[in-house]
Amino acid sequence: MMNSNNNIFNATMENCFDSIMKLAGADEFKDTIKRLHVFLKNKEAYSLDDITLPNYLLIAKRGGGVTTLLNAFAEYLYAARAIEFCGTVKFFEFELGYVHPDAIFSELTRLDNTISSFAGHNRFFKGMICVNIEEWIEHTGDDHFIKLLNYISSNNDRLMIIFCIHNDSRNIVEAVESALSSHIRLESISLRFPGSNELVEFVESRYLKGKGLSFEKTAKETLRETIEEIAAEKQFNGFKSILRLADDIMYSVFTADTKIKKTISADMLSGYGKNSNYVKRAKAQKNAKKTIGFVERG
Repeated sequence: MMNSNNNIFNATMENCFDSIMKLAGADEFKDTIKRLHVFLKNKEAYSLDDITLPNYLLIAKRGGGVTTLLNAFAEYLYAARAIEFCGTVKFFEFELGYVHPDAIFSELTRLDNTISSFAGHNRFFKGMICVNIEEWIEHTGDDHFIKLLNYISSNNDRLMIIFCIHNDSRNIVEAVESALSSHIRLESISLRFPGSNELVEFVESRYLKGKGLSFEKTAKETLRETIEEIAAEKQFNGFKSILRLADDIMYSVFTADTKIKKTISADMLSGYGKNSNYVKRAKAQKNAKKTIGFVERG
């Protein structure tokens, strides 16, 4: 029975690992998981229970697929029994608003209350939290920020913290790394957003391959040019913009005829070319909404 349970555990862990390796882009994150995968196997083989996992600093553009990555990471950690999970969710995201040094640090209270709310009927929440500290990147020396780090350090036995910032300036990143690593163990991960060719393959894999369909070469080129045109705009919202584009294209394709050819041609994407009205409307949109607060995930 023990061997059977271990086999199930190992199979689930490997499946979660494979799912992460299939994520579009995120090369540095995948490399981190590969090293973690080796460590967890060695931890089991050599009984390294006294060595805990680090926290992480994630440098990622808004809309860069952070929530998808976090969900995959939490599922992997759960399957690998790498950290203890206890509560109503495995992880949640929290955006820490800036508080002036002269004001009461209400955001830390809000974070603490949110953590407690996800404990459910348990005494404590145990799991992973992604704390967005973008508003603090130029205030890492403030007493409030130091208080945050002391709070996290004192609870690090039951919480893995993924700090997230969107600014990838080298000076900013180094300053944040220095502040964080002075209180907790830390690894940094830069999340590269996939290139246009990778995104075309992502759309084809997600929407077509399972249906026995594919894009013609010219259709891929049309889609690549459209993605590059949209991605160049300030209001580009990462994967959300790509998925919205893909949904609109698929709706158009599957409402044109009941008999769909096995290959999608460039003509079928004519309404979504880089000079189309669709792209002009997308470029005209201003002030894409900023995600605030937290998003819970199971």
